[in-house]
Order: sequence, then structure tokens, then C-alpha cells
Amino acid sequence: MIDGACGPAVCDSPRESLRQRFERLPAASIVQKLRTEAGTLADYRQLSPFHYKSGQPGAVTTVYRLVYRAPTVVGRFRRRRDETTVVGVLLRSLPSLGCQLRDYATNNRYRGIGARATAAMLNHEFRTISRVVIDPRWRGLGLAVQLVRHALEHPETIFTEALAAMGRVHPFFERAGMTRYDRPPRPEYARLIDAFDRLEVPPGLLACRRLVRDALDKHRPEDQRWIEMELRRWHRTAFRTPKHRLNALALDELLVAARDRLMAQPVYYLYHHNDTEA
Repeated sequence: MIDGACGPAVCDSPRESLRQRFERLPAASIVQKLRTEAGTLADYRQLSPFHYKSGQPGAVTTVYRLVYRAPTVVGRFRRRRDETTVVGVLLRSLPSLGCQLRDYATNNRYRGIGARATAAMLNHEFRTISRVVIDPRWRGLGLAVQLVRHALEHPETIFTEALAAMGRVHPFFERAGMTRYDRPPRPEYARLIDAFDRLEVPPGLLACRRLVRDALDKHRPEDQRWIEMELRRWHRTAFRTPKHRLNALALDELLVAARDRLMAQPVYYLYHHNDTEA
């Protein structure tokens, strides 16, 4: 009855769950079946709910999509031979005219020449990777890096840039070969980062409150009191927190505030293509 309903190609064993079959399938074989190709804005709209920014960037020049051509579970059940699933998408756009981190990365190459000349030069020499979205069911396989590398291998201009609000947490642009440029932190932020460094606690751990608490718990009580004092000093300066409110904040609340501010500072990425590439 079961074999007749779904056939040997669909059900390897009537007692084997879909989860067991998926875990038995080598991950490499799945990735090898993925293909990067030209896409459309309809592909982006399909995945846009999974991106932290709402809406669509303006002046999109290129769309790349990452597709998996194989029947889905429903497709296999319905005996579909050809089925395409969009698992990732990348948008490339015209650059914004004002970006301080770009000025820093290019040594003010586009400053002081007038607004019209700046716009003309930027549109001629720059493209911005404005969105990279991976279906949550396909994350953890390095697919964002794969999409960015494909875009870098097929440039439109001599420079490709990206600005990532979560670059410190997910540095996939850097892994794809782009050069990272950080905005110099304000003095109070630099002091807090130095305080965590003194205890050999990477600021990146702030992304997970449990991990940073575990790291702090390994230190002496006086070191823990010291870092809490530094967190309160930083919070007072960054938020102008009244003393009565500051004293009422728990350590976890201080860590969450530090995470939201330190992790969300934008990171700028730049890639300079050879003249023969663009």
C-alpha cells in the first residue's frame, strides 16, 4: 500500500522519516545542485520578507538568483519532474551619492568636485550590493558568500561596494573577498571595547547574551564588578541616562544595550576590480 502510493523513488523505507532521509543526504551534494543565474525583481520580492530591511532599494541594475532545480517534497509526491526553488537572491544598484565611509575608503576621491560631477563619476565607477537574501531554510551553507563572489566575478564597474548593518555579526562580504572599513568608534564606545578586550572577551560575543555571560563568569568577582562599572559609565554617556535609572539597570539590560549599539554600527566593504574585469 505504501510502496504503491509513493513508489521506491519517493519512500526509501516506510519506517524512515523525512528528517532521517534528509540528514542522510550529503550536504555537498545539495550545494552542488545549486546554480547562480540572472534573476528578476520578482525573485527578490519572493524572498524580501526574510531580509531585515523592508522595501526595495532604488535604481537596481542587476539581479542574481541562486536556484535549486529538483522536486520538492510535494513535487516528488505529485511526480513533478522539473521544479525550481529560489533559495537566494542578490541585488546590485546604483550607488548613493553620500557615504562617509566611502570617502574614507577612497581617500576622498569624490569630494570637492561638485554634486553633478560626483554623481556622474559614482554612477560610472561604482555599483552597490544593496541586498543579499537567503531563504532561512538554506542558511548556514555559505550561500551568501557564493552569491557575492559571483557578483564580484561579473562586475559592471571598477568598484563594488556594500554597507552592512550586521557586518560584525555576519561578515560574509569579507569572506567573499571584499575589504572591510569600520567607522572609527566614538570615545565612549572605544573605551567599552577596550574594557572587553582587557578581559579577553570579544565584542562579537555580545550577539549572544548567554555566551558573554559565560565568558564573564570565568573571571574573578572584582573583574566582573569592574566591567559592570564600565558598562554603566558607557550607558550614562551614550544615552544620557539619569542616575536613578542607571542604578536600576540589571547587568543583562546593560549587555543588551551594548549589543544593540556595538553590533549595529554599519560596516563598509569595497572591492576594486581589475580594468580587464569590468
